Amino acid sequence: MKKILFGVAGSLILALLSITAHAQSHNVLYVTGGGHHDYEAQEEFLRSELTDRMDISWETDFTAGQDRNDFIIERFNESNWIDGYDAVIYNMCFADVTDNEYIERITQAHYDSGAAAVVLHCAMHTFRDAETEEWDRLIGLDTYYHERQQRSFKIEPINRYHRVMDEFPEVAWVQPVDELYIVTDTYDDLIPLAEAWGPETEEWHPVLWLNTYGNARVVGTAAGHNTGVMEDEVFLNFLVNGLEWAFDK
Repeated sequence: MKKILFGVAGSLILALLSITAHAQSHNVLYVTGGGHHDYEAQEEFLRSELTDRMDISWETDFTAGQDRNDFIIERFNESNWIDGYDAVIYNMCFADVTDNEYIERITQAHYDSGAAAVVLHCAMHTFRDAETEEWDRLIGLDTYYHERQQRSFKIEPINRYHRVMDEFPEVAWVQPVDELYIVTDTYDDLIPLAEAWGPETEEWHPVLWLNTYGNARVVGTAAGHNTGVMEDEVFLNFLVNGLEWAFDK
C-alpha cells in the first residue's frame, strides 16, 4: 500500500513540476527608439497589453530616445547581450546605422541562442544602408521604403489556418490609417501570412509573416506606424499568437 501511495505522490509531484515548468514566465526585452514615431506611447501601450495577456517579464531599452536615426544602443556592444532573454521585440527606427560588426552581433545572438525576435514596422527599415544582409535575413525580407501617402487599406490572409492567424478576420483586416511597406524580395524560410495590395507598385506586399533564422523563430509585421494600429485587436492578437508560436519550439 505504501509503495502505491508513494508512487501516486511521485507522479503528482512530477505532473505539477511539468505544469509549472510549462507555465513559467518568459523574459522579453523590448528595444525601441529612433525617429518618426511615438515610441513612448507605443511602449507604454504594448507593455500594458502584452503583460496583461501573457505570462511574460518585460524589460525596456529606450536609451535611444525618439530623435536620432543613427543611435548605437550600448547593450549591443556586448557579445553576451542576449543572455537571459527568451524574446526580443524590436520597435525601432535606426535607418542610418551602418556598422556591420554591430549589426551582426545582434543577429548572431539570435541565430545561436534561439531567442525569438519580433520585428515591428520601422525595424524593417533599420540598418537598411548597411553592407551586411544579416538583418534582412533575420527579418526574412527586403524593404527600403513605403508608399508616399498613409492610408487605410485591406490586409488579406494568405495563410488563414496557421495557428498565429487565429482570430484574424475571415476576409480581410481593414486597417486604420498606416504606411504600406514596399517589399522587394523575400528569403526562402519566410512564411507569409497576410498581404496588402500596393497601387503604386501594382503588386501584393507581405504585411504579416513568420521566419526562421538559425535557431530563432521570427515574427514580423510591417504594420504599426501609428499607435492606433497597435490598439486594434487584430494587431494585438497577432503579437500574442506570434509570441506563443515563437516560444513553443
